[in-house]
Amino acid sequence: MASDHLLAAVLDVLAEVEPNQVFDGRDVLRAVRPAVDPAPDLGDVDDVLELLALPMLGGVVAVCDRVYRTGAAAEIVVTRLRRLAEVVRVVDDEELTDRY
Repeated sequence: MASDHLLAAVLDVLAEVEPNQVFDGRDVLRAVRPAVDPAPDLGDVDDVLELLALPMLGGVVAVCDRVYRTGAAAEIVVTRLRRLAEVVRVVDDEELTDRY
């Protein structure tokens, strides 16, 4: 990922997209490139969109290969990401440390 701020920038862009409007990584890249330093490349944006397309996050919905439409609202996605981070932290701290 080009920077820690890329995910937040992508979520900001998606919040401005009309419901059910389709877009691809290039569309998002044009919008986030000026706001993120260092500037991300298309691969970085595609990685974020693939993450957001995971069913547990639902931030975007894949329409076809690397083409998406909006999914859940950014606030919902952020809540889901925070919960996922908490679970990963707990599993890492409690279970995996003892096993490996």
